[in-house]
Amino acid sequence: MKEESITDAQLREFLLGGLDDDTRQRIERLFLTDAQTKESVLVTEQDLIEDYLEDGLSKEDKERFVSRYAQTAEQRRKLGITKSIRDWAATEAKTPQVRVATVSVWSRFWTQLRSKPVFVVPITVTIVIAVVLAIVWLNSQRERRKHLAIEQELAQLNSPESLREEPPHMISQKLKPVNIRGLEPEPAVSPRPDTQIIQLSLPWIQKDRYPTYEAEVRRFDDDEPFKISNLHAESDDIIRVRLRTDILRPGNYQIHLRGIANDGTRSSDEEYSFTVND
Repeated sequence: MKEESITDAQLREFLLGGLDDDTRQRIERLFLTDAQTKESVLVTEQDLIEDYLEDGLSKEDKERFVSRYAQTAEQRRKLGITKSIRDWAATEAKTPQVRVATVSVWSRFWTQLRSKPVFVVPITVTIVIAVVLAIVWLNSQRERRKHLAIEQELAQLNSPESLREEPPHMISQKLKPVNIRGLEPEPAVSPRPDTQIIQLSLPWIQKDRYPTYEAEVRRFDDDEPFKISNLHAESDDIIRVRLRTDILRPGNYQIHLRGIANDGTRSSDEEYSFTVND
């Protein structure tokens, strides 16, 4: 049965923390499993920030917004940056536009640089290098934040509460550890256009059992894996791992699964592999 659609008003209340637990959990679940809901939440959040910066919120909503979006120094800094960008954009919109030169910015820069005295050149080049390194660092930080955000979403998707549910548009695949698969072909997963979640069942074949397990999912040519902690084995010693299809590009993947004891010690890894087809 199709779930009841979520209204803009409900999304706004969700972001301001004003919904009952059942509705909040339903929106959180759809945020993880439904691309349209996720986009709606992000758009509503941006509208909410815009209303706050334009002083368009009621007194009550403004207090709730501040309690959720401006509590820490980092959150206040981000709001300040957003406001500065808006102010700059507003100023630029009022500034008469001049004809853009056909010569690129960098071409003009290097033309001017060649005309500078010799002793100025090393200083200028140093500044350019520093700017380039800063851009590279900012991009790496942006990618790191994106990676952590995906890991947080995967943690919610694989929480015990979420695993008890059977979301629509999900396909399942059972994997065998690499060391016992032998000559069997590598399992292949072929998501349909409407597939949103892939559920992988990983049998735990080691003698010892653990209160929790941790999985690392990595595409063979990617450097950093997605880590999913606090997984639990079921009665048949199967650990289920759910992944969003939008983070899985076609190619070969490997999973390293390990048990975590109460004192934090870890077992040796079990390795599984699979292929995602186009």
